[in-house]
Amino acid sequence: MDIIPYKKLPEKAKNFIETYFNDYYVFKTVFISSYSVIFKGGSSINFNLKGEWTSIIGNGNEISFSIIEKLVEDNIIEKEVINTIKEKYDNFTIYRVIKKKNKYEIEINNNNIIIDIKGSILKNK
Repeated sequence: MDIIPYKKLPEKAKNFIETYFNDYYVFKTVFISSYSVIFKGGSSINFNLKGEWTSIIGNGNEISFSIIEKLVEDNIIEKEVINTIKEKYDNFTIYRVIKKKNKYEIEINNNNIIIDIKGSILKNK
């Protein structure tokens, strides 16, 4: 694990953080085989080598729904995914979003759900 300067992140990753997580304080930036930005309080975002986000991890902290809504508004997360979550869960808190090919693994209220990009729940663990 190498701690790297924030400015060494790919431009796409920096733009993502500055657009959606500008209220968060960057504690450290790490490179292993991909990039991780760790915020004060323990939340983190992981990026691939191209600077595309692969996961948003709350590490016990809630991921603000206003951030999720902005990601949907900007077509970064498919609206069908969030619409399904709103329909299936009354009061929910999102703690983790992992983007996979054509699906997401989302931790909501101590449940891990796998949901495809069309909004179908594939698995509820």
